[in-house]
Formats: sequence, structure tokens, C-alpha cells
Amino acid sequence: MKILNNSIMHNRKKILAFSFGAIFYTIFLLYIWTLMSDSFSQLLDIFPKQIKIIAGFGDDLSTAGFLNGEFMHLIGPLIIGAFAITIGSTILSSEEENKTIDQFLSLSISRSRYFTEKYFSLVLSILFLSLIFSITLKISDLIYDINLNLSNIIYSGLALFIYGITVGSITYLSGSIFAKTSQAAGTGAAIAIIGYIFDSVYKTVSSMNFLKYISLHYYYNDNKVILNGFNTLHLLILLLIIILSFCAGIYIFNKRDIKS
Repeated sequence: MKILNNSIMHNRKKILAFSFGAIFYTIFLLYIWTLMSDSFSQLLDIFPKQIKIIAGFGDDLSTAGFLNGEFMHLIGPLIIGAFAITIGSTILSSEEENKTIDQFLSLSISRSRYFTEKYFSLVLSILFLSLIFSITLKISDLIYDINLNLSNIIYSGLALFIYGITVGSITYLSGSIFAKTSQAAGTGAAIAIIGYIFDSVYKTVSSMNFLKYISLHYYYNDNKVILNGFNTLHLLILLLIIILSFCAGIYIFNKRDIKS
């Protein structure tokens, strides 16, 4: 627990910075929605169909439908993905880069415990940011009276949490392999960005439909989670990626020669 607490405290400034950013973005986005909700369908008609598809907008033009496109499809995963990459790339590899990892491993703490507690600090940090998103959505609903159902809010928070943990776990695994913050962050960012690009391509180019199967974004929100809830198969695939990333990471970390 000492390692977990130490890791969270060490990253508290990052957690607070992203949390304030999430609160500001969510409240501002829904304020903009209150100004344009009556003319939103007319505004969308200006854009070609494929642009609307890439942006994540469908036929549902309710508040939840708007949030599915603007919040869940683009900015939400961008914020929580960047947060997961930032934390996931530093909590393990930075201490090895800075030669401070020996201070913990010399305290008769096993590598497995060290790796696991660091990982759970990542999980708790992402959970906290996901809760911030959900609470802010609920407060915004009370302020603006925009008819968001509790199920919409719960689904959005859970989906962002699962996506964040998936990206964070892959980044954390990369940190255990490369022991370099830049390489871990680059790997996580590349997978997240490529996933979004592939998701956009397969939706607009029918011959590239196969790309969706290697896109995290497809498994995260193809079912329009905030509107329809989770696709069970997609959720299981994301959970499998999380479990495999953790197991592979702890195995590699236990076997690798750590430079002091």
C-alpha cells in the first residue's frame, strides 16, 4: 500500500490538472449545447454524411446523441486517453530512468508487489477522472436541465474508464518492456491514434471494413455506449486486453534485468 499511496501522491498534480480540464470542458460543452440544441440538426445538414459519420453523429439528436458524437467519440477518449498515457508511461519507467527504483526494491518488496501496486495506482487515478466526468455530467444536467438519464451518465463514465484502463495498461506494459518513458508514451499514443483513424476509415470506406477489428475505438464505442449500453463481446475483448497486458507486464518486469 505504501507504493500505491506514494505513486498517487506523486501524480496528484497531474490528476488535479486533468480533472479541472475535464470539469471545464464538460460544463462548457453542455453550455454550448444549450445554445445550439434547437438548430443542431440544421447545422449538421451543412456537412457531408461521411464527415458526420467520422464525427460520431447519428440520427439521435437528443442531448445524449450529441454527447455520443462530441463527447464520447472524440474529446472524452482524447482526454482520458492522454491521462492514461501520461500516468501509465511514468509511474514505472520514470523511476527506473531516474535510478530511484532501487529505493523500493531494497525494502524487501517483491517485484510483483511493486508492479501490482503501481498498476493499481494507475487504475485508481483513471477511475477518479472517470468519476469526475460522470459527476460533472450530472451537475450539468441539473444546471442546464438537458434531460440526461442516469443510465446515460453511468454508461459514459464506465465506458471512459474501460477505455482509459485499456490504453493505460498497454502503455504500462510498454514501460515494463522498454523502461523508457518516451517509448512507453509513444506506444500508447500510437495505438490510441491509430485506433481512432482506423475507426474513421472503416466507417467511410467499405472495402476497409476489416480495420475495425484492430481498432480500440471500435470496441470502445461502436455500440454508442452512452445511448445503448455496452456490447458484451466488445467489453470482454477490452477486458481481455487489460488482463493480458497486466500479465505480460508483470512477467516481463520480473524477468528483466533492471539497471541501477
